[in-house]
Order: sequence, then structure tokens, then C-alpha cells
Amino acid sequence: MAQKSTTGVMTRLLLLYLVMTVAYAFLRQPIGEAMNVVLGGLVTNLQVPLFITILMLSLVTGSYSSLLLNQFVDQQQVKQSQAKMKEFQKVYREAQLSGDKGKVKKLEDERAEVMQLSMDIQAQTMKPMPYILIISLPLFAWLSYIMNPSLPTFSYVSPTITLPWYPSSVTLAYTHGVILGFPVWLIWYLVCSLVFTQVIRKTLGM
Repeated sequence: MAQKSTTGVMTRLLLLYLVMTVAYAFLRQPIGEAMNVVLGGLVTNLQVPLFITILMLSLVTGSYSSLLLNQFVDQQQVKQSQAKMKEFQKVYREAQLSGDKGKVKKLEDERAEVMQLSMDIQAQTMKPMPYILIISLPLFAWLSYIMNPSLPTFSYVSPTITLPWYPSSVTLAYTHGVILGFPVWLIWYLVCSLVFTQVIRKTLGM
């Protein structure tokens, strides 16, 4: 019964995530335009450099998502479950390597319980996802919108960024495709978001 309940929760959450993602693909442009009315002044009036603007937004989304995860997910239970799964995998691997078929068969019976723990953690982690997307997608849509070369964005701020991890700190346009065709502004956003999220979650003990 518990497994069916967990599977049902994950299925509903995944469907909701899919619906929001598909809707976002169609609404990204109008959402970006609407958000520009609210946030466009950062670039046009205050002339905040784009790398600072992206950094600030990644801090907002990283903080928001981390706080929601901390609120929705029982961190103590997650740590206990992860420790149990890690220990099981270690023992199971040792039994396989030693050729102890009896022990492997016995552990196989426990495997369902361990898999259920993994599914429970995934279900908890998915619960705040719709709330995270409600904030993240509009901000992301706005960033995507203002990077349009046909807009006057780059007449207010520099259209390039210097990437310190590149050889000789190379300067590239924000819209330049670098890794697998992904633009510089997106890579910068992901790097900032990853760093802030890790720091915040470490502070929260996650």
C-alpha cells in the first residue's frame, strides 16, 4: 500500500512538472515580456551589469528552492535513509564479490525495502518542485527574453562577460554558444546557482 501511495504521488508530481514545462515552452515569450515590466529597470535604469543581474537572480532562486526543500523534506529521515542505502549497497557488493550466493539471496529480499526508501526520498524531493518552478520559470523567462539581440538591452550594459575559467580570461558575448551550444549567460547562471545552492544547503544542514 505504501509503495502504491508513493508511486502515485511521484506520478502526479511528474505529470504536473511535465504540464508546467510544456506550458512554459508556449508562454516563455509573453512571460518574459511581462517580467520585463517589473525587472527591466535593473538593466535600463539602474544599468546593473548583466553578470551581476544573473548572479542576483541565481541567489534568489537558489535560496528559495533550498528553503522550500528544507521545509518540505524531512532532512533527518533523508540522512538516515541515505546511510541505510549506502550500507546496504556496500554489503550487497561485498556479497557479490565473495560469491556468497546464500547471502546475496537473503539481501535480495531486503532490496525491495531499500528501493522503497529511495522512492520515498524522491517523492519528498519532488513535492516542492511546482512551487520552485512558479518562481524560477518567470525569472528564467525574463533572462531569456532580455538576451534577444533585437532588444536594446545591450545598449545600456556591456554585451560581453569575461570568464575567468577560460584561458587568459577570455571575453565572450552573453549569447555566444560555448558548451554544447548553450549560451554564456545560461552557463553563468548555472554556475552561480550551483555555488549559492551548495552554500545555502550546507548552512541549513541539508
